[in-house]
Amino acid sequence: MIHQPIHALDAAKSGFRTIPGPVQREYFYHFPAGLDAASPIIVSVHGISMNAAEHMVRMRSLAEAVGAAVIAPCFRKKLYPRYQQLEDSRTGIRSDLALIDILSDVRRRSGIRTSKIHITGFSGGAQFAHRFAFYHADLVASCVSCSAGWYTFPDPQMAFPFGIADNLGPAGMSVHPDWRSVPHHVVVGSRDTAIEEALNMTPAVVEVQGVGRRTRARRWVREMNRERAGNGLPAVSLTELRGLTHDYTAAHERHELALVIGRRMDLAGARGAD
Repeated sequence: MIHQPIHALDAAKSGFRTIPGPVQREYFYHFPAGLDAASPIIVSVHGISMNAAEHMVRMRSLAEAVGAAVIAPCFRKKLYPRYQQLEDSRTGIRSDLALIDILSDVRRRSGIRTSKIHITGFSGGAQFAHRFAFYHADLVASCVSCSAGWYTFPDPQMAFPFGIADNLGPAGMSVHPDWRSVPHHVVVGSRDTAIEEALNMTPAVVEVQGVGRRTRARRWVREMNRERAGNGLPAVSLTELRGLTHDYTAAHERHELALVIGRRMDLAGARGAD
């Protein structure tokens, strides 16, 4: 099928948008020229440094190469202090629903009609990304989690955010029935081993996941693959970026992180960079 370009977006443009409403929803975007109704949407989620604008800028080259819209939601700390966990249990404000609203706004403004997104995030954003893929698997085509501080494990006996016990997730949700089928990939620096103030070091996390983001990435990938073993599902894969610590900017400038992400999302324009 030949899809006609969306004429309103014939010229590439980047910007920032706030969606009116009782709960603030904000995002940076980049729309390459010539998007059409079948164009993919890449969502890139910031960490606690709140560098959403950098996420959009760093991912623009990938967007241009594959003909995708890039969306970088902005979860301001005052309103979304626990955005990584999809819901703030104290206020009931949900970052997962904020992203769903943002995607509706993007589709309305761009004319893109693809039903599933490719989602990635760095650090706290990686926590959000893989949890969103668990609980909203019907909306996710692929997930690339980069340097998450800790993970929700595929353990049905543990309550969220440590595990995925039924009816104990955000807002009392259970994981989506298709949660196992989402293609997952993990990226972490080979030297991302430091214990920092922001790193979750509660005994429950350390006991299961270990110390340092590299160790935690390896253990989560191992457990995810145990869960998928024998089910004919794609393996969860891991890329360790040699010499990288916990540094988003360096990941792009020294390791071409956007291309790594694009290849793992199986976006056509990124495949030739191997």
